[in-house]
Amino acid sequence: MAKMQGGCLCGAVRYEIDGEPFAMGACHCRDCLYVSGGAPANVMILPRAAVTITKGAPRAFTNKSARGNDVSRSFCAHCGTPLFSETAAQPQFLAVKAGGLDDPGQFKPIANIWVSSAQPWAHIDPGLARFDKNPM
Repeated sequence: MAKMQGGCLCGAVRYEIDGEPFAMGACHCRDCLYVSGGAPANVMILPRAAVTITKGAPRAFTNKSARGNDVSRSFCAHCGTPLFSETAAQPQFLAVKAGGLDDPGQFKPIANIWVSSAQPWAHIDPGLARFDKNPM
């Protein structure tokens, strides 16, 4: 899975990934529910250096996390597709949203985080690790 590509729905933003994610999972925190429209954020965590934007420039919205850190969520300014998220506390990492991958089947979650915020109707795979908040 070393090379992957992705982008937004309208094609204005494109990116390439050259590297292996070290974690893949679903975040059920309230902020992720807001920006996804109700679903958890399905993300692959990669070293920032492994992701290159090859076309366009995403726009970002930054707010404070539950721990008080700045979290920026990037999206296409034209079509609104969520693309990335990052935290000021760990700038060396980038979370790539699985829905933007050209082949989203490459996403294989290993855990669910912030299940304490998951909605009662959310399906949480009992075969995956689960954390009430962020894992340490």
